[in-house]
Amino acid sequence: MRREKFILYTVPFSMDVVIGLITISIPLFAINLGANPLILGGLGFTGSLLYVLLSPLFGRLSDHIGCKYLLFLGCLAYFSSSLALSFSSKVYQLFIFMAFVGISGAMFWPSLEVLVAQMKTGDFLPKRISLFNISWCMGAAVGPLIGGMIFQVGARFPFYLASLLSLLMSLLIAGELFKDKGEKIFDDPEENFLKENPSRSQEKTSSYLYVAWMANFANYFSVGTLRYLFPKLSVRLGIQPSILGILFGIIALFQTLTFYLLGKTIRWHYKLMPLIFLQLLGILGLLLVFFTSCSLIFLLAFMFIGIAGGMTYFSSIFYSLNDCKNRGAKSGIHEAVLGSGALFGPLAGGVFAQAYSLRTPYLLAIFVTSAAIIGEVLLVERRK
Repeated sequence: MRREKFILYTVPFSMDVVIGLITISIPLFAINLGANPLILGGLGFTGSLLYVLLSPLFGRLSDHIGCKYLLFLGCLAYFSSSLALSFSSKVYQLFIFMAFVGISGAMFWPSLEVLVAQMKTGDFLPKRISLFNISWCMGAAVGPLIGGMIFQVGARFPFYLASLLSLLMSLLIAGELFKDKGEKIFDDPEENFLKENPSRSQEKTSSYLYVAWMANFANYFSVGTLRYLFPKLSVRLGIQPSILGILFGIIALFQTLTFYLLGKTIRWHYKLMPLIFLQLLGILGLLLVFFTSCSLIFLLAFMFIGIAGGMTYFSSIFYSLNDCKNRGAKSGIHEAVLGSGALFGPLAGGVFAQAYSLRTPYLLAIFVTSAAIIGEVLLVERRK
């Protein structure tokens, strides 16, 4: 059981600390090199593009060759990318190494999700997913928090820490996953699926899978816009990097709380209204970001966005893995969909910020989320 708990808790937590260190530092580092809003959006676009294109491919590959090999290689790739970023001195170099960050994630995350779905822990899938989500989200809260503080000490220090942590996780994964003690650490996926889903409508399941993917796309469109463009607004408003790290950490903290609550109940499964309600809460958060210049109001806004993101992400990954067939392929699509949101959010937001103002990207995010809600309602009603 020790190996299972290690995978379920330590790996996603540590690797999202790495991602948090990178995402909080890249925009600030690029601003120091003279980047404008369009370049900041382009950096987010570059990493996400490779992530979107390759996640389905690596997800399918994990179904055929085994997820643990891709998990190890993805972790090593994160180490190489973080180390390369620490040596960057030109903006164009950031674009190159952000592409490698995207490739790293495409190998790593779909493989880890399949591993979690098949893990032998004695818990049903919703609880395993809840624990997995809590772990990576706590890492996503810690990463920006310490990254913002370390960045004030030295602009390259967050990348040093990210590379060191990635290397450590690579060694631990190699030691835990590739040694053979004769123990069975994975359950039979079909047997578990039949236990957890004694009767189920395939049509209903597919409807909510597509609905959840739409919602998750819209959420990551908004969060991607915030991650890569809000630092520029925060600099103009005089917000310190440490405060910026706290704000981004708040998103992950309230995602974590939402994951915990969703893992305690099944009442939201295959129901539309809870998903729509929390997406509307996310829209309220975006409206507050658009209208306010007060750090305390930003705190409230990021709380709302974190809660909405917890619901959309949990729905997407749960409906993707709640099947015994093609889990790798579906988890790859799940990651590609959220990556698409993170891809187009910074790019489109950067164009709007450059053409109009630093606040207009959040109106665009509100429009995308509203369109997603309308699409979700129409899809479910049509399937009825």
